Amino acid sequence: MTLNRRHFLLAVAGLPLGLGLAAPALATAPAEDYVHQLGVEVLKLAQGGHRGDKALQRRFANLLNRYINIPSVANFALGTARQDLPAGDKGMFYDLVANYAAALFVWYVQDFQGSDLKITTSNDQGKFTVVDSAIVGSGEQLRWRVYGNPGALRIADINVKGVWLTIAMKKMFEDTLNASKGDFKPLYAKLREAETW
Repeated sequence: MTLNRRHFLLAVAGLPLGLGLAAPALATAPAEDYVHQLGVEVLKLAQGGHRGDKALQRRFANLLNRYINIPSVANFALGTARQDLPAGDKGMFYDLVANYAAALFVWYVQDFQGSDLKITTSNDQGKFTVVDSAIVGSGEQLRWRVYGNPGALRIADINVKGVWLTIAMKKMFEDTLNASKGDFKPLYAKLREAETW
């Protein structure tokens, strides 16, 4: 797998995203509550976990699918190549992206072990609310982009180790598709084998 920890940490950080989500920015309190709810579930899954645990990776993928708009994240990361994604492969591709994102949590699982997720700040940025947080115990800093209306919130992106998930994926997707001359099969293979960041 070519996107290793070094590539992840060197990827472009903090680039404004345009996921095409039309929902207005929301009051920060519901976004903070939503992030805290997800954070507590992440911490519960992480307790006692270890790198390479495929069952844990599946559980993280299921959790992320409940809170994150995986199709929008995946389509953004594909960029203009999303128009070339075979229609019959979309469902499989979105599942693979969720698995790939889950691999990030399993790779850094020890950093996600703590007693609580503390919300430190939040502010509206256009259609998103950006929520900053820290894991009590490990001190790991996480940023979350949240969108939607109270009662129908979703996570648009997560910043871990100073890098937004969608930006890291976008680089890997572009590099892989450029190398394969637009053939999606090598990209599917890399997403399937996702075990390391």
